[in-house]
Amino acid sequence: MAGPTFEEWIFQLGLQQIHDPHFDKPVYRKPSFGELELSAEIEKKISTSARDRRKIPRSKLAPMLGLSDQVYNRYENAVSRLTVSRLLHICEVLQISPVEILYPVAPHLWGEAESEAEVRKSIIDKLELFDGPTLAAILGFLQHLQIKPIVNGDDQGAAQAAP
Repeated sequence: MAGPTFEEWIFQLGLQQIHDPHFDKPVYRKPSFGELELSAEIEKKISTSARDRRKIPRSKLAPMLGLSDQVYNRYENAVSRLTVSRLLHICEVLQISPVEILYPVAPHLWGEAESEAEVRKSIIDKLELFDGPTLAAILGFLQHLQIKPIVNGDDQGAAQAAP
């Protein structure tokens, strides 16, 4: 048995085809809550928002990343592409979570609805404030929750904590 076709995978994953001028071939993305941003716009926002949040000038951040000011400027203007390792390095240097960088450009990855994504992000923000023992206690509590499927029509396949 061959498995699902390409089109079936696209449907099952809930993706839509977009035309991104930075790619020669069609690209498939999960729909966003607003207008879906293209790769260059995302790169530009990621590069500038992280630095702006920490109020650190490019001239100070670039050398911390082993880059010249001009090279980091190319990331901020979406001329050069950020790699995952560069993104992780930015998180290390600025002491921020990847969620803090990625959520503003792709909130749809945190929930099916904007309200769900906002709640999940708020929970993550709160969790980052706790110390290790408190996090261990929260994890212990969460592991005791039983997950059961929701049976009403709109939320089939979703899960919720049992009362």
